[in-house]
Amino acid sequence: MESILKLTNQIDRTLLKKLYEIPTASLCDALDSIGFKGFMEHSIKPILEGIKIVGPAVTIKDVLSDKKESLMAALQAIDDADPGTVFVRASEGNTKDIALWGGLMGLASKIRKIEGAVLDGGVRDISELKEMKFQIFAPSVIPSTSIGRTKVIGINVPVTCGGVKVSPGDIIVGDSDGVVVIPVDELERIIEIAQKMDSIEKKEAEELKKGTSFVETIKKFARV
Repeated sequence: MESILKLTNQIDRTLLKKLYEIPTASLCDALDSIGFKGFMEHSIKPILEGIKIVGPAVTIKDVLSDKKESLMAALQAIDDADPGTVFVRASEGNTKDIALWGGLMGLASKIRKIEGAVLDGGVRDISELKEMKFQIFAPSVIPSTSIGRTKVIGINVPVTCGGVKVSPGDIIVGDSDGVVVIPVDELERIIEIAQKMDSIEKKEAEELKKGTSFVETIKKFARV
C-alpha cells in the first residue's frame, strides 16, 4: 500500500478539515459546476445518523465467485491503512444481497482510526457497528457473508461504487444526504467553489427571513 500512503501523506489536512463544515449538497453542486458527476446513487445510505466521514479512499475490488476465497487481502488492507482514510469496497457484480462488511472488520477499522466505509453491497452486524459508532454507507443490510460469494481481485485499484468511479486517494465525503467523490487534484478548487456557494445561500436565507419573496431573493443572488 506504499502508493496510497505516499498520496495521503501529501494531502493538505487543513483542506480535509474544511470538508467537515461543507454539506455534500454544496460539494455536489461545486462538482457539477466543473462538469464532474461526483454523487453516488441514492441507494448508498448511512447506517448512523449525524456522523459525517471525510477522507482519502482506500479501495477494495471484488468479483462474484462461488468458491470460498480468502479474505486476507481485504483484511491486510485494513491493517495497512492510514488513520483517517475511508474504505470503498465495490464489486463488478450485484452484491446487494451479500454483506461486504461486518462487525469484526468494523472493529479492526475503528481501532485503527479509519473514518468509515462505503460499499456498493450489503452490510451486516448492524447492532455492533452502531454500538462502536463506525459509519458505513451501503445500499442494503443483509446477514449473508461474502465468503463463497465474492473474490477480492484488487486493493487500491480504480472501482465503480454507487455509479461513480473512485480512484485510490480520491476524497470521500459522506453525510446524511449521501456520498460524494472529489478527485484529489480538484480538492482545493472544489472547496473554494462550495464555500462561495454556501456564503451566497446564507445571504439568501437572511433575505428570506426578512420577508423577501423567494423569487426576488433568487433573482438577486442567482443561487438555488
